[in-house]
Amino acid sequence: MNVGEFYLNLMAKDSNKINSLDVTHSNTLDLIQYWKSFLGINEWEILCESISEMQVVDALDNNTFGHEFVGISINFKLKQGIIHHTRNLEEDDIIHELLHVRYPKWSEQKVNLITNLLRQRPIFDIGPHPNILLANG
Repeated sequence: MNVGEFYLNLMAKDSNKINSLDVTHSNTLDLIQYWKSFLGINEWEILCESISEMQVVDALDNNTFGHEFVGISINFKLKQGIIHHTRNLEEDDIIHELLHVRYPKWSEQKVNLITNLLRQRPIFDIGPHPNILLANG
């Protein structure tokens, strides 16, 4: 799956790597659970996998390797997402990737806009009703 302008170098990935998905910090897991609930995707399993920057290819830079990356692989049939990341995940990364799960037809521009709005939630209490704010996609 294409996430932003970057692509995972799937040839460099070990197909058995899913068995060794990293256990992230409890804060990250708490944030994933919070945003899954907020977005109404509690039935989804969201995993995190740390990857090497050498597994990332920048198509806009002559297909060069070695770039920072955060993106999600989504399996809609299994209701499973794997957030691949080359650095520690921030809350806005989690919001952004889970928006791709909840609203797969949204453009990257719209996901970026809503991520920024949701990140500012301490300014106002929007509560756990994203469909009011997001109008069902």
